[in-house]
Amino acid sequence: MTTDPGMGRRVTRLENDTESLIELVTEVRSTQDEHTSRFDRIESTLTGHTSLLVGAESTLTEHTSLLAGAESTLTEHTSLLAGAESTLTEHTSRFDRIDTMLDELVRRLPELS
Repeated sequence: MTTDPGMGRRVTRLENDTESLIELVTEVRSTQDEHTSRFDRIESTLTGHTSLLVGAESTLTEHTSLLAGAESTLTEHTSLLAGAESTLTEHTSRFDRIDTMLDELVRRLPELS
C-alpha cells in the first residue's frame, strides 16, 4: 500500500496539533490549580476577617449598651442636680429674707453707748 506524501504530512501536522493541544490543556489545568489554591487562601483570609468583624460588631453592641446605661445615669443625675439647684435657690431666698429681717432688727435696736 502506497501512502500519499500529502497525507503523511497532514497526519504529522494533526499529531503535532494534538500534542500542542494537550500541552495547552495541561498548562490551563496547571493555571486553574494555581488559581484554585489562591482562591482557597483568599477564602481563608476572608473567613478570618469575617470572624474579626463579628467580634468587633459584638464589642460595639456591648459598648452601645454601656453608653446607653451611662446616658440614663447622666440623665438621672441631671434631674437630681436640677432638684438640688431648685432647693439651693429656695434656701438662698430664705437666707436673703432672714438677712433682711436681721438687718431690720439691728436697725430697731437702741444704740449702745
